[in-house]
Amino acid sequence: MTPQTRLRPAEVNDLPFILRQEREYIESIEPAALQGWLAALDRNLALWIDCLPHTLFCVDADGQRLGFAMWLPDSGTATLVSIQVLHSHRRQGLGRLLLEAFEQRTSLGGSSVAKLGVHQSNPARLLYQSAGYKTAGQDGDFLLFSKVLNE
Repeated sequence: MTPQTRLRPAEVNDLPFILRQEREYIESIEPAALQGWLAALDRNLALWIDCLPHTLFCVDADGQRLGFAMWLPDSGTATLVSIQVLHSHRRQGLGRLLLEAFEQRTSLGGSSVAKLGVHQSNPARLLYQSAGYKTAGQDGDFLLFSKVLNE
């Protein structure tokens, strides 16, 4: 993380950025799911708002949004719902920064296990594996991963 890069709680004015990033992901990684995603847009927006500001945060530099991470805590387990980095800023350590911040915040919040699902064609699965996430199964086209925190 460079000196001008910062992690911060997400705000309502970050929602258009989050919407654009989520749509870009769906269009590029899961295009067959686009119609279902659009049909669930109101539900997704409600989820994003519910996550503000405690379980949704952004990374930015010099006022430019570069990425975000969002999760849901549930009885000692935190599920990573989404982690996104602008395409132009990938492979610069921001995804790892967001993932580590997710783990730290969820651990401090009382979670002992982190879980996530990633589409099998999403190259981000390599990030999760390199960060110590273990395969926990498969759900359709999604690989399921988990990691015990604070080991």
